[in-house]
Parts: sequence; structure tokens; C-alpha cells
Amino acid sequence: MDREAYKLANEIKTELGAHGESLWECPGDMEMKRYKNTMLNEIKKEKRTKRNTFSRASVAACAALMLIAGTVAFGDEVHAAIKQIGWNISSALGISEDLADYKEVVNTSVTDKGYVITLQEAVVSEEKLVVNYTLQREDGKPMDGYLTPNGSLYINGKLMTGGAGGSAGFLDEEQMVLGALTNFEAADMDLSGENEFRLVFDQLGFEDGVKGKWEFAFTADGTELMADTKRTEIGKSFELPDGVTVTLKELAMNDLEQRIPYDLSGPTSYILMVKATDAQGNQVEFGVRTQDRKSGYMQNEEVIDDGRLDAQGGTVIMTLYAVALPEEDGRISDDYVQVGEPFEVEI
Repeated sequence: MDREAYKLANEIKTELGAHGESLWECPGDMEMKRYKNTMLNEIKKEKRTKRNTFSRASVAACAALMLIAGTVAFGDEVHAAIKQIGWNISSALGISEDLADYKEVVNTSVTDKGYVITLQEAVVSEEKLVVNYTLQREDGKPMDGYLTPNGSLYINGKLMTGGAGGSAGFLDEEQMVLGALTNFEAADMDLSGENEFRLVFDQLGFEDGVKGKWEFAFTADGTELMADTKRTEIGKSFELPDGVTVTLKELAMNDLEQRIPYDLSGPTSYILMVKATDAQGNQVEFGVRTQDRKSGYMQNEEVIDDGRLDAQGGTVIMTLYAVALPEEDGRISDDYVQVGEPFEVEI
């Protein structure tokens, strides 16, 4: 389905106006963009159902064990397999921007317990580190299933306890190379300027996994990406069903992500979401990534596969929604309720 749908989305305008003629009944450019965006949005929904995602809660203090990286030594065949993979943070996210001006190319491999982890790239954003890496067996044989590396992040020697999440999937049909992308949250950390990062993987897989030592150290600087972030003030306040006031502060957009930070008047029993539509017909959802008793931020979940609000200008219509946190089984309901009225933001 994907291939035919993409072909239709990309060629629909050409077929309506073949050979360069301007057809009288042909929809205008704005309508064509909306048709195309609707088609691509459906494709993105299908693709997301195929992506294996994972998340990790706050790191326990006892996990702050200092590990020493082992010496890397493995065969030429494994080196060649890694080199052949043209896979980076941009392709892992499905975005068109290559992030060349913002990423740190680490390209370092560590082997232990018969497995090789190769940390490829790192990008520092506001209070966040994004990395992509691959996992392979040292003997080059296929893997039986997903063994997503479980890691802890240290910045300038301090353990980050903000949690992490990401996605993983095999990059080849033989299931010999697992590719993973992880977002590490670093709340209240100033990541502008150069900082020292240490990423420690101590287990492959989350249940009865392979225990070992895979450690990486590198420096990265978030100054340029933060400087190139376009910020549009929102400044809208809403009262949630439990009486807590939420204030949406701004819409921040750069090549890596689009986010809405917010403040809370106190602890709330609700999780937030913003639905937004720009003048070109792009429809996206902002879901909560981090939240504590006083603040948090929502991120555009549709940035995966290039579902973005147009940062070049125009009006964005936003609507805030909320859903109550579960009291018993821990499962968050999809029964979001609208909070307040839709509002416009001029980018």
C-alpha cells in the first residue's frame, strides 16, 4: 500500500494538470496541498503501527554504577556490515533534514558478551540528547529477537534521571542489524555550549536480557541548534477539570523537533495533548514528553516521517485536550476531552 499511496500523493497534481495546462476545474494550490497532506498523514499512521517503540522510566539511583569500557576487537566482516549501513538520526526519525550542522558523529563501537554496539551520532537539543546506534552479534549471525540496549546517561559526571524513550527495528531482512534511536531527557540542564556525555549500556533487552558493559564517552554542543530554534509566544492559560491551571508558553521549532513547553499551577491528575493545523493543512498532535508538579513540555509526535507544522509563517489553529491519569491499571485512556476553545497562533 505504501508505495502506491506515495506515488498517488506525489503525482496527483501532475495528472490533474497534465502537460502544463491550467485546468478550469483543477483545485487551487492550497487545496492540492491539503489533499496531499491528508494522503501522507494516512501513510504515516500506517507506518507508525509498524515501528517498535520503547520507553524507560526515571533511572534508579542504584543504577549509577561506574563502568569501564572494554577494548573493541572484532572481525572485518562486522566492520564492513556496519559501514554499509547508511543510517543516521535523520533517517531513523524519517525527517528530510540531515542535521549536518548540529550533530556530533561519534561512530564508535564497543563489544562485550558477543554483541557489538556502535554509537553513530548524537544531537543535543534543549534539555535533551538524541542518539542513534546499532546492535549486532559479534559472530555476524542473525538475532532471534529484539534486544534493545538499556542505557544510562551521565552529563559532566552527573547521572540523568529524567527517563528515556525511542524506537528500534531491524535494518535488514536477515535480522542481523538492529537499529535504535533514543531520546534522553535532561531536565534543568543547560546544554548550550560543549558538555561531556557518557552513555553506559549494562543490559540488552529489558527482561532476562544479556548483561554486559558497553560504554561511550563524547562531547557535544547544542548551541547552534538552540540558536536556530524559531520561538513563537503562545501565552494562553486554561483550567483543567481538577482545577489546575496550565499555561502554554510558546511554540518552539527547529530541524530536530517541534515542542510546546508549559507551566502548571500545581500537581495535576491529567495528561495533556494539543492538536494543531497550519494554513497548509498539516495536522499534527503534540503529546507530553516530560511533566512534573510545576511544568512540562509536549512534542510534535508527527515529526517522525516529516509531519511538521510549516515554520515559514501563517496561522496555526491549536486546541488543548486532557485525559485523566488512570487510578488502577496504569493504562492511559484515549478519551481526551477538549479544554477551552481553539485559538490561533501567528508564526
